[in-house]
Amino acid sequence: MKALVVNYGVGNLFSISSGLERAGFEVEISKEIKDADLIVFPGVGAFSAVSKFIQINLDKINDLRKSGVHFLGVCLGLQIMFEKGTEGGKSKGLGWFRGTVDKIHANVKLPHIGWDKIYVSGDCELTEGLDGKYAYYVHSYVAYTNDHVVMKSSYGIEYPAMVCKENVVGTQFHPEKSSETGRVFFENLKRWMSR
Repeated sequence: MKALVVNYGVGNLFSISSGLERAGFEVEISKEIKDADLIVFPGVGAFSAVSKFIQINLDKINDLRKSGVHFLGVCLGLQIMFEKGTEGGKSKGLGWFRGTVDKIHANVKLPHIGWDKIYVSGDCELTEGLDGKYAYYVHSYVAYTNDHVVMKSSYGIEYPAMVCKENVVGTQFHPEKSSETGRVFFENLKRWMSR
């Protein structure tokens, strides 16, 4: 299976690519949105900066989604799947899920860096074998939503750890840095894509 990791000018391209390759994907990193079995929005950077890239490529991205291409968003990549975000000023996202991405509203140290438990809260085969496991996080912003949330976690507040709808999945945690939890997630991802 071919995975296209979108280079929209943010970090962690190498780690997400390595995680996908370990799971058996053939990975290409590209600034161009093009056909693949899986298109990956990676996860380090500011919502406002990625929003500009998304808006320029919106028609192409939506056409590929409608054609059945699978999408994975990790951390910031999940966040840009929502309607809007406040990081770096108010910006538009893809609007695939309802809700707004904003700073964690709690008296906690930010960014949130480290391991936390994830809990299944909805129906999606990508959550199989992950309930109660630990996943790795690096973030200060979360999606405020109840739309297609299938896993939750908490850090001062409860927030979506995973959203899943049709051929789109997003994780607030970093599966590529989540050791055994990540390995199970990537196995689930391949099975989900093969159905």
